[in-house]
Amino acid sequence: MSLITSSEVISLAYVTELDPTMIKAEVIQTAELKYVKPILTAALYDDVLASPGDYATLITTYIKPCLAFFVKYAMINQQLLETAQYTPGADPSLSPALVEISTAVLLPRDHRRDTMQEVFSIARSKQALLQEYVIAQNYTLYSAPVSKRVSGFRIVTTT
Repeated sequence: MSLITSSEVISLAYVTELDPTMIKAEVIQTAELKYVKPILTAALYDDVLASPGDYATLITTYIKPCLAFFVKYAMINQQLLETAQYTPGADPSLSPALVEISTAVLLPRDHRRDTMQEVFSIARSKQALLQEYVIAQNYTLYSAPVSKRVSGFRIVTTT
């Protein structure tokens, strides 16, 4: 079970219309485990999944926007390559003909990189807001990360 649907990802993080089936549940789950669970910590994350009604504001206002942009970030390259094979249109399956792939992918590398950096920056900003909110709420199941210095490196661990 994920905390966000593909349709919600599209409505929160995309400007253009996109087919919700293009966003796979595995991508959402991976982004959730990689970017949201460490902020919430394991115990709070598990409780949010088990009792989402108890965390409506946390989920709607903080987790979903954060997660939507991390999912978008994770999918940018894949979407550019896969959707570039089709003629323009909201539903690639309805396109009458495929475009020659060598002419379809015209996005310069620097532009793609800049786009990815911008989406990642938005996602990190939303992640910071999520973390600030979780700390401010003083959830009993939340355990703040502990940092220590090992051989000159700062190591942060969560439980």
